Amino acid sequence: MRILRRLSAGALGAACLAALLSGTSAQAAGPADDGQGQVVWLRSSAPVDVPLGSDYPSFLKTHRSAVIVEQLQTSETPSVPEPSSPADEQKIALENGATYVADSGDAAADRRIRDARALTKEQCRARSDAHSAVGKVINHFSFCRWGYNTAVKLSGQGAVEGMVRFRETEIGTGSGQIRDATIEVHTDQVVSSGKFNDAAIMSFYVGQAGWPSASSCRVTDISSNPFTTTVGDWRDEYIAYGLVSTKGTGTGPDDIATCVYQHSWKVTGGGATTPWSVGPASGIRFDSSVSLGSKYYAQGVIFDRVIPTFSYDRAQNDTAGVANHIYDALYRPQTTYPSKTGKVIPGDIWSGKAPLHRNWGRYDAAADTTEKRNRSAKDAACRGLNRPDPSYQCDEFPFASTKEGAGVGDGNFSVRYVPGTENSRAGTELSEWYGSDRILHGDQYGMSVS
Repeated sequence: MRILRRLSAGALGAACLAALLSGTSAQAAGPADDGQGQVVWLRSSAPVDVPLGSDYPSFLKTHRSAVIVEQLQTSETPSVPEPSSPADEQKIALENGATYVADSGDAAADRRIRDARALTKEQCRARSDAHSAVGKVINHFSFCRWGYNTAVKLSGQGAVEGMVRFRETEIGTGSGQIRDATIEVHTDQVVSSGKFNDAAIMSFYVGQAGWPSASSCRVTDISSNPFTTTVGDWRDEYIAYGLVSTKGTGTGPDDIATCVYQHSWKVTGGGATTPWSVGPASGIRFDSSVSLGSKYYAQGVIFDRVIPTFSYDRAQNDTAGVANHIYDALYRPQTTYPSKTGKVIPGDIWSGKAPLHRNWGRYDAAADTTEKRNRSAKDAACRGLNRPDPSYQCDEFPFASTKEGAGVGDGNFSVRYVPGTENSRAGTELSEWYGSDRILHGDQYGMSVS
């Protein structure tokens, strides 16, 4: 299948090489201002070249105002991140505030996966929103992050004795078919000097932590571990590896497992050795779903530190009635029925409101109860409305397929009669999106209407 490769720009068909292993938890680095013979790792949004002999604390103070610079944590042994449960991952997604808008249907889903596979390092680097530690989850199947890593060797007086700087670009691709993600790492713009010149040795390492057990996620396609070569050899390099979860290593009906992974680097040269840098962490989720229906693949892997958003268009004639209903529910709840003072209907995460959570009635007894309560409360509310004619159906928002539906009992919902054909079509689009974007029972998502 895939193999972890190290490929020079002029040798893209070369033999397979690789680098990944496990280690221990990270420790915080000492303050940069101490400068007493330290080796410091930095991560920045633009090149930070520290001249030999310069006073490091003064240099850093000057450049912090010009570019985004942070001092990385370090570890004497390769770092392994803490495992993260699905609940932890959803909390991180909320804190990150990351979202994207997804269209419904198989064609749209195929396009998301196709675009993920075609993402280039140049396209990733062109995204200004991808150079942060969080990176950019483009959609459930596509992730990119880039940034500059800089190792600086200081004398006992805080003067710079050596430096190596390089740009690291990460591209992640999920799957709607298998429990196997691909992570690519590209390095370029290498600058070295002093003790950390081109002849110095630099090593690359990937640490990962699976949940609910360590065996729930593993790194694959390894040929050497860690991968080590000279600084000069890292110019315009490419490495790819897999993160895989075996079916049966997850939990619950959907066999859910998660994986947190991160990259670390180490440099040795001129009698000096850096500790391992502790790079930013990312998360993915594996599943072998029973809640997506037979139409969709029964397993997959997504980048889950994001809240996807589903969208309806009021100009789309075959769902216009539903789109207008949801528009009022999200943005003008005071105009919706049943009336309630201070009504706040969830779903508009773009405005800071709470997300929705999918409820699949056949997941377990609690989910079945939630679905029945939603439909019962919706039907009761609909009896207070006039039905234009028998072709109309009573539409509800939040959907009956959410934990936030009418059955919650707080009055923060809306019902309205809409043409039955439009209601059916809108329901089909939502169901197709659940399947194609792997929205499992309990997953959070947002809504928007244009």
